[in-house]
Amino acid sequence: MSLQEAIAADSVNELYSLIEQDENILDHGSEGPFPNTPLHVAAEQGKTKVAMEIATLKPPFARKLNRGGYIPMHLALQKKHYRTVRTLMTLDPELVRVRGRGGITPLHFVAGERGDNGWDNMELLELLAEFLSACKLSIEDLTNQCETAVHVAVRTGNNEAFKVLFGWLKRVHLTRILDWKDQHGDTVLHIAASEKQPEIMKLLIGYTAVKAKNFRGRTALDIFQENPSGDQDLAKRSRRLGRRAITPTLSLSQFFSKELTSFEKCANFFRIPDESARNIILLVSSLIAAATYQAALTPPGGYLQDSSSNPTANSTVVTANSSSVATRKTHGARDSIRRRSGLYGYAMLNSLAFFASIATIWATTFTVEANPLFHIPIPLLCLAYSVSLIVQTPQDREVVAIYLLVLAVFCLIAVFGVPVLWRSTFWQQISGVRLVIFGENEAIGN
Repeated sequence: MSLQEAIAADSVNELYSLIEQDENILDHGSEGPFPNTPLHVAAEQGKTKVAMEIATLKPPFARKLNRGGYIPMHLALQKKHYRTVRTLMTLDPELVRVRGRGGITPLHFVAGERGDNGWDNMELLELLAEFLSACKLSIEDLTNQCETAVHVAVRTGNNEAFKVLFGWLKRVHLTRILDWKDQHGDTVLHIAASEKQPEIMKLLIGYTAVKAKNFRGRTALDIFQENPSGDQDLAKRSRRLGRRAITPTLSLSQFFSKELTSFEKCANFFRIPDESARNIILLVSSLIAAATYQAALTPPGGYLQDSSSNPTANSTVVTANSSSVATRKTHGARDSIRRRSGLYGYAMLNSLAFFASIATIWATTFTVEANPLFHIPIPLLCLAYSVSLIVQTPQDREVVAIYLLVLAVFCLIAVFGVPVLWRSTFWQQISGVRLVIFGENEAIGN
């Protein structure tokens, strides 16, 4: 039996029998830059068992392009062998990112393909969802036309695939990709307006920049008004959006020509390029914050156990190393043994260490694209620390209370307000040019 016959029979035993006779049998005809490997043949025929064995024995075959510009997964998709596609994906999820003919990845193919019947279409939608779940970064891959999978779905009128992609982008907080532009400068909204797809336009409004212009200087609203779809609700919404002030958009050259904003200068000052160093700094700062917070709750010497207004009264104290008699002064239960200057000095030094560690955590994470909710616990921790010191400070506490409250308010503004303001300005400002940078890098890299 020949190798072709073993593949046609989907016989793993016959495959290994042939390998025993000739250990290089899988390599015959697989040399050269664009070979049609046995894995290509098995995938195109939908012989899942043999394809799995060959991909296991020869993993590089799964990424090789044949003379037609396709990897085995492309061929299996074209022939609707979805079981074979899933099998190959389990071996290497990154296969959904391999660019073939026209820069089309398996994800692009599935996003633009519609089934011949209901069952076939459902299988394609399930594959699309599985591709996205298996390899999140695949959504950022571009074709040779600088199109994402979302562009492809809208351009081909595949509304079901678009809804899957759109729902996934919202759930993983990647809706910024909807503003990415293709080689003509068109966003997904531009394409939906050109293709007269009001249903998609309604979904996109609120998640995309409706005033973004393509390379011909036209917005999606301009395109829609020139080619109305007949949807009255969408027409009303477009007129309402058209009356709003247009926010100027920057080209890539204009963006680079601008002076650095104060936020950008601050980010550059605090930026730590080395991720490992940043992680070490965060770890050490977190340990210092935890230690100083605990030290504020347990001041040196401990607390007085009872209350007294009698200057001559004796009081039992709780300390780490003694149970001496309290000083001849009025005191309250749970007051610290250390009084006035000694306690204030200790509190000030401990507070400096605590707030310095908090400031380090804030500065280190300042340029990280994290969810704004990440910054909420930090000012709350600062408030809790300040309140604990205010409660513990005996007598003449007004000066210390004012000092600590000022620090707490500063931390609220710096730790929470500044990062939120930063993201609401800088990141939105560069979102329009980010695709252009990404697209140029893709073109250079390929």
